[in-house]
Amino acid sequence: LSGSLPVRNIFFRYIIISSLRVDDQDGLQFMFLRTLNDDQKRALWVLAYHLVVSDHNVSLKEGELMDELTNGLRTDIPVLPQQLVERPSVEAFDTRESRVAVMLEILTVALGDNMFPDAESKLVKDLASELGFGNEAFEELRSWAERNSTLLDEAQKIMARS
Repeated sequence: LSGSLPVRNIFFRYIIISSLRVDDQDGLQFMFLRTLNDDQKRALWVLAYHLVVSDHNVSLKEGELMDELTNGLRTDIPVLPQQLVERPSVEAFDTRESRVAVMLEILTVALGDNMFPDAESKLVKDLASELGFGNEAFEELRSWAERNSTLLDEAQKIMARS
C-alpha cells in the first residue's frame, strides 16, 4: 500500500530505535513530555505504539509521529520487545497532570495523520476511561488536540515556505 508501513516493519523499526534519539531537533508535536518521568514516558511510548498498530495500517505520518515522539522523550531507557506485547498499565500516570499529558500526547498521535479509524478511536476512548476521564472531559481533550493538530499542520506549511 502506498503511504503506509506494514505493521511488522514498524514493530522491528521501533525495537531497534526505541532507545535512540532520531535527531537533535525539538519536536513540534509533543509539548507535554517534560512533565512525565521515565516510567511514564516508556508507558506513553508503548501506548502510542499500540495505537498506531491497532488498525493494522501504519501511515507514513504515524511513523513520522512515532519518530518525533521517540526523539522528544529524551530518555535512554529502552523499550524492550516483550514490553510491546501487552498494553502497559495506566497506574504509572499517578497525577492529574500526567494523566492529562498522556491523553493529549496520545490524541496528538491519533489525530496527527488526520485519520481516526474505529480501532484507534476505541483504544483512545478506553484509555481515557481507564485514566478517569468522563465523556465531557474526553471531548474537551479531543477538541484541544484537534485544534492543536490543525495549528501544527499550519506551522509546518509556513516553515516549509521559508
